[in-house]
Amino acid sequence: MQNKKFGAAIDIGTTTVALHLIDMETNVRLATIGGANAQSPYGADVTSRIRYCSDNGHEPLTKVIRDQISAMINDACSQAGILPDRIEYISVAANTIMQHIAAGYSPVKMGVAPFTTISLFGEELPAWDNLSVSKNASIYYTPAISAYVGGDITAGLLAAGFENITDPAIFLDIGTNGEIVLKHKGVYYCCATAAGPAFEGAEIEMGMPAEPGAIDHVKIITQGDGDISSSVKVFSPVEFKEAKNSVVFSYIKQETEKPKGICGSGLLDTLAVLLDIGAVDETGRLLESDRYYISKEYDIYVTAGDIRKLQLAKAAIAAGIQVLLHFAGITEADVKLLALAGGFGSYMDLKSAARIGLFPKSLLPAAKTYGNTAGEGAALALTSENTRSRLMKIREQCEYIELSTMTFFNDKFVDQMSFE
Repeated sequence: MQNKKFGAAIDIGTTTVALHLIDMETNVRLATIGGANAQSPYGADVTSRIRYCSDNGHEPLTKVIRDQISAMINDACSQAGILPDRIEYISVAANTIMQHIAAGYSPVKMGVAPFTTISLFGEELPAWDNLSVSKNASIYYTPAISAYVGGDITAGLLAAGFENITDPAIFLDIGTNGEIVLKHKGVYYCCATAAGPAFEGAEIEMGMPAEPGAIDHVKIITQGDGDISSSVKVFSPVEFKEAKNSVVFSYIKQETEKPKGICGSGLLDTLAVLLDIGAVDETGRLLESDRYYISKEYDIYVTAGDIRKLQLAKAAIAAGIQVLLHFAGITEADVKLLALAGGFGSYMDLKSAARIGLFPKSLLPAAKTYGNTAGEGAALALTSENTRSRLMKIREQCEYIELSTMTFFNDKFVDQMSFE
C-alpha cells in the first residue's frame, strides 16, 4: 500500500452526498460514505440555495460542502486504514449549481433568465485549501450541459451505457430538479423540470428522507393475496402493519425504530393507492377529508396539500417527457428503454409511478432502474482519461431545450395534471 495512489469519486446531490474511496491502480472501492447534504438547512432545493447565495454570498455554502467532503474523506480513509494525504485525485459529479458552489463560484446568475453559468466544467481544478489530501491533488468536475442539466447527467448517461444505445431511449433522474434526456439518432435531447423536493420527502407535512422510521412502500392487499406475512418478502428490511381499506405499508426498520414519517417512494405508492381506492379523484382532490391516515396507530398521514405537491411534481416530469418526444419527432411507442437513475428512481415502485402518470403507462415494460449513475460515472472518470474524453463527447451531442418560457411545455403541463 506504500506506493499506491488513491482517489475519491463524489456525487454531490442537492439532498444527499456520496463518496467512494478508490484504489487508483486496481479501481477497487475501499470505502463508501454517504449522508444528507449539509447545505440542506439553507434550502431544500437549488432555487432556494441560489436565493440564499444572492442574499448572503455563496461563500458560506461553499465552506459547508467543502467541510462536509473533507470530513467524508477522513472517514473513508479511516475505514480503509490509509492517510488522506495519499489521495491524489478527486472526481465530482453534481448538478451545475452544486458544482458551482463546490468549486467556489457564485450560482446567482443561474437563478434568472438567461440562466448564465460561470463554467460548464469538464476540466481539472486545484484541490481546495485545507482539504487534507495530497498537496498535488486535483479535482475533476464532470462536464455540465446547461445551468439545470449538470455533470451528474453526463456521468449518469455514461454509466448507464447510453453511448452504445441506438434505439430511442429516455434517461430520467428524479430529484428536486428532474432532468430528462431522450437519445434519438445520436442526439441527446435534454431538459430540466422544476419537480421540487416532494419526491424526496421534503416540504411534505410528515415527509422525511429514506432513513430508519420512514414508510417506504404502501400497497393494497386484496382477497387471494394471502396473509400479510406472505408479502413481507417484497420489501426488505421492513415490517408490515395493517391499515384501513386492506392497505398495508412497510417501513425502514432498524433495531427498535418505529414508523415516524414517510419518504418519497412511500408518498408515490400512497398516491397510487388513493387513486385505486377512489379516495383521490382525477383532478387530484382528496375526497371526504383533508387528510388520509396511512397509520392511525402511529399518527402518520398525507394531506390534501401533500397530494397537490406530488401532482405538480409528476406533471412537470411527465410534461418534460412529452416535450422531448415532440422535439425528437417520435412517439412513446418508439421508445425502447426508460432508464431510471438516482436513489429515488431506483427505489420507487415502477407500477405506482406509471399509475400516477409520472411517466406514460405504455413505457412501463421498457422501464429499468440503474441506481446511482452519477456516482458510478464519477468513479469511472476518476481513473481514466479516455472516460473523461467520452464524457466531453456526450456533452457535444446534447441539445438542451429550455422549458421555462415554452408555451408548448405549459400546455403539456396542464394536460398532465389530471389522473386517469
